[in-house]
Amino acid sequence: MSTPNIFSFATSELSQDAFICWFLSWAKCEYSTEDLSLHNCAREFISKIFEKHSKVIPSEITDIKITKQDKHIDVLCVINNEYPIIIEDKTGTKHHSGQLKRYLNEIENRDYEINNILPIYYKTEEQSCYSKVLKNGYALFLRNEMISVLSMYDGENQILIDYRNHLSQISSKVDSYIHLPISDWGWHSWVGFYSRLKDELKAGDWDYVANPSGGFLGFWWHWHGDSKCEQYLQLEEDKLCFKIWVGEGEDKRELRSRWHSLLKNNSTSFSELTIKKPARFGSGTYMTVCVNSDDYRITDADNKIDFQKTVNLLKSAESLLSSVQSVD
Repeated sequence: MSTPNIFSFATSELSQDAFICWFLSWAKCEYSTEDLSLHNCAREFISKIFEKHSKVIPSEITDIKITKQDKHIDVLCVINNEYPIIIEDKTGTKHHSGQLKRYLNEIENRDYEINNILPIYYKTEEQSCYSKVLKNGYALFLRNEMISVLSMYDGENQILIDYRNHLSQISSKVDSYIHLPISDWGWHSWVGFYSRLKDELKAGDWDYVANPSGGFLGFWWHWHGDSKCEQYLQLEEDKLCFKIWVGEGEDKRELRSRWHSLLKNNSTSFSELTIKKPARFGSGTYMTVCVNSDDYRITDADNKIDFQKTVNLLKSAESLLSSVQSVD
C-alpha cells in the first residue's frame, strides 16, 4: 500500500523551490557523513548543471550559499563564491514579463565573472516550446533529468523519495494516453499526446486556449497563406479543425466561405477524412471553416489510441490543406 506523499499536497512552485534549496544544501561537505548517498546525489545535480554550460564542477567545493527569492530569483546557489547558479523553477506555468533576462542581468551586475554564471530553467511539467528560454541564455533541466539524478539515491530519506515518486507520477500521467481508453483521457494525457505528436510531425505548438465554453488544450500546425489570410490545422482535443486567420481589413465572410468550399470540395479525394461545416461559423480573426465529423483519433479494439494510424490521418489532413493552395 502506498503511503501519503507530501508533494501531492505541496504542489506549488514555492514548495518546489524549498525542495531544491534543501537538496542543494546536501552537497555541502559536512553532510557527507550524515547521508553519503544523498550528498553524492546533490553533488551530481550540481555537476549536471555545470555540464549544461559546458563546464566542469570544481574538484573541491568549499562553500555553497543558497538563497530563495533573492530579487525574485527562485533559487540562487553560489558555489565557492565564484559560480552563481540561477534556477528559475516552473511547474505548470511558463516564464513571463521578461523575468529571465531580468534575473540574469541582476546577477551579471554583481561581482562575478559573466562566463561563470549558470542560468537554469527547471521545468517539471511539459512545455510546448523552449526557444525563448534558450534565447535568454538559460539551459534546460527537465523532469526526466531530475528523475535520473534522484534515482542514484539508495538511502531512506523520505523527502527525496517522496519528491522522486512525485515526479515519476507526473511522468506516468503524461504517458497515460498510451494505455488509457481515449474516453478516459485527462489533461496530462492530452499533454503527453500533443508532445509526442509534435515530435512525430516535427512541427506544431500546443497550449491552453481559453473560451466562454471553458477552454481546451489545443495543438496547431501546418501553416500556409500570406499577410491577408493564413490557413492552418488545429486540434481542439478530440476535434480536428481547418482554420483560417484573417488580416485586418480583409473580407472575413468572403474568405471564410471560399476556404470552406475549397476544402469541402477537395476532401472527396481523401476518403479517411469526413469533412463538414462546423456547428456555427465564427466571424473573428481566427475562424474554423471545416471540421472532421468524426474523432480523428483511431483506436484499437480496446478503445486505446493507435498512434501511428492517427498520425497518418493527420498527415492526410495536411495533404488536403496543401492541395487546395494551388487551387486558390
